[in-house]
Amino acid sequence: VGRLRQLSEDLTPFWVAAMVVVVGCLVAAGSWWAERKVGLLLRKETDATTVFSTRWWAEAVHRHDLLHGLELTLFDWRVRQAADSANALSPKLRLLLAGDSTIQSLRLRYPLGEVFGVTFPRQLYARVLRELGAQGAKVVAFDVLLSDDRPDHLGVSLPGSTNRVSSDGFFADQIAAHGRVVLGTLADDPPAPRFRNVAYALGGVDSPRDIDGSARRVRAFIDCRYIGNQLINYATKRGLYVELDPTNSVHLVDPAGERGLVLPVAPDGQVELPMGGARISVPAFEDRRVWHMGVVLAAEELGLDLASAAVGPREIVLTGTNGVRRVIATGPGNTMMVDWSVTSSSVPAQSMEHLLYEDMVRQSGRRTNQADFYQGKLVVFGSVATGNNLADIGPTPLAPSDFLVSTYVNVANSLLLDRMVHRWPLWAELGLQLVLSLIAAGLTWRLRLIVAELTVLAIGLAYLGAAIACYVQWRLWVPIVCPLVLGLASNHAAMLVWRVFFEQKERQRVRSVFSRIVAPEVVQELLKADRVGLGGARRKLTVFFADVRGFTEMTDRYQAAAEEHVRRQGFGEAETERYFEQQAREVLDTVNLYLATIADVVKAHKGTLDKYIGDCVMAFWGAPASDPRHAVNCVLAAIDAQRAVHRLNDDRAADNARREEENKARAAAGGPLLPLLQQLSLGTGINTGTMTVGLMGSDAHILNYTVFGREVNLASRLEGVSGRSRIIIGHGTYEELLRHAPELAALCVALEPVTVKGFRDTVRIHEVPWRQAETAAVGIAGPRPRAA
Repeated sequence: VGRLRQLSEDLTPFWVAAMVVVVGCLVAAGSWWAERKVGLLLRKETDATTVFSTRWWAEAVHRHDLLHGLELTLFDWRVRQAADSANALSPKLRLLLAGDSTIQSLRLRYPLGEVFGVTFPRQLYARVLRELGAQGAKVVAFDVLLSDDRPDHLGVSLPGSTNRVSSDGFFADQIAAHGRVVLGTLADDPPAPRFRNVAYALGGVDSPRDIDGSARRVRAFIDCRYIGNQLINYATKRGLYVELDPTNSVHLVDPAGERGLVLPVAPDGQVELPMGGARISVPAFEDRRVWHMGVVLAAEELGLDLASAAVGPREIVLTGTNGVRRVIATGPGNTMMVDWSVTSSSVPAQSMEHLLYEDMVRQSGRRTNQADFYQGKLVVFGSVATGNNLADIGPTPLAPSDFLVSTYVNVANSLLLDRMVHRWPLWAELGLQLVLSLIAAGLTWRLRLIVAELTVLAIGLAYLGAAIACYVQWRLWVPIVCPLVLGLASNHAAMLVWRVFFEQKERQRVRSVFSRIVAPEVVQELLKADRVGLGGARRKLTVFFADVRGFTEMTDRYQAAAEEHVRRQGFGEAETERYFEQQAREVLDTVNLYLATIADVVKAHKGTLDKYIGDCVMAFWGAPASDPRHAVNCVLAAIDAQRAVHRLNDDRAADNARREEENKARAAAGGPLLPLLQQLSLGTGINTGTMTVGLMGSDAHILNYTVFGREVNLASRLEGVSGRSRIIIGHGTYEELLRHAPELAALCVALEPVTVKGFRDTVRIHEVPWRQAETAAVGIAGPRPRAA
């Protein structure tokens, strides 16, 4: 049971660390699960009736995930560090912007001489597209929704023609004429058929946001189902509009609600339309994969074949006939991280009114001053006007508020420069978190507290620097918060708390063991150590035996005197018992006074008081606190012990003289005489050598910190050789004095080798003349003897 209990105590730090690691990994995995479940995009609020759905729990976790919010903040900070580096933007990208200045100019009839309101007629888009084509723009992308025709817009009179062309028709003609126009679309709001049919490509323009409302990612593509053109034309001619029903049917609805048709969709996707007494089959819908506008722009420049893209669960591989290859890391919902490098204000751009003016000049036959600003460039047309519904504004990693037309530029830029953002998978994040957890737990448990804290801090800073460097150099999003908080910091804190608890317990144990056997300053020195080795160990120490001489004779004399006094006084049994107990206390007080005097000297010289063996004091130096001068300190303690006993005897002799004078008066008065105080002497044996030191016994019974071995036995035998008021040391102690205190060694007197019990060979010994040492002022004055 004792071994199991000790094993349990030894494994407690391991279980504490394991528990923190498991909790941290579960929290990190839960955060990851919530991210994947909600698709990292803001959704509409979940209805309360779905409280038991996994989606509801995922959104609840994700919205209140402080660690993930902090990770996103640190991600934005890394994005800004990377954006501050060189080569942020490809020279192929340009913006054409309709801003507040455009709205104001058109209201003041500049530059076309007509007034135009906030809702621009499509003819204005046609004019800027015509000018962009004239200036050599390679691809033009319109971040404008053209979901329906606008017959209310005035037509355009073209040179050489008396007929006016509709505004929508003029724009559609210019789209076809340019040949490389990308029109913006949403999943449920495509361009009108007249524009969709002539556009080079459609580009997704949705603006998904993370849970904190920031635009960090986009959908690489969306799979759309659009209503068929023939079906739309059929409904338009009859004043109806078309709705696709989830039950796989088509509704042709009259806006006035007076008439309508419900047409079932055949398994092949066809619907039958009544026409002139007959029924013709037309496609009910068109399925199309629409890539993000930025991806379309970059693919056109790089020659990537989007139709043959290899779409996997975690990445999209795009290849081209020219050998170019791009890999897009994707998340839930086909989302891709945007390499935010520039804001809308840092992209080279011109205003819409400027292009309108250039087009007017060019159409009038005059020479324009336009240089090659758009020559061979990928151009995105968008709005940066404020106070109207033309602009899409939101926070990005680079700015708390920006016009999100810059999203298309950044997406295209990341593909052009092959700087795609990648994020580690869950298993890599958890593995990294586990490694940091083990490092923090091990360092905190093994090293000194201040060293452990500094080391853990250095590791955290190094990891933070490495994570920043990974993003800046390779656009690798290495997680920071979970590994550092749930891995490094939490395990360091847990082990720190446990270690403080453990060390407090260990301090109490050390204090309980040593408070009575060593000096207080030695106890404090032991408590400052990280770990105190109290187990058995072989170390070179110096051991000290000091026996109080004359104790046996004093006991016999006191006993004989007590018996004589009882006999003379004729005490009864009870009185005799009380008198003997009084005499025993006096004898014990006397020997305790001498032993306490010696113990005080031992502690004053930072020795470890081992035990009292009858009237003998056993002590040693060099453990538990290391002391390279253990032999010197032991000999100095022996000298001071002899001096302390000598002073004690002088004090008791002076007290006896006073008692003798008082006894004369007592005898004359017939009163009881005061007993004279006994004077005892001290014999000391010291030896230095390698011995075993440690705790002996058990916690359940007697526990003693002691030494044992051959060299200890020799010190005990030298105490027997010492006689009265002498200090005998072994040759090992003498050699230590020669090394550390040659002035003290020079006073020592070599004696004839002696044969002691238990040793086959003779033993070389030396005597320390403590009176000469006192004359030579060797050592430290010991404590005054305790009062009798």
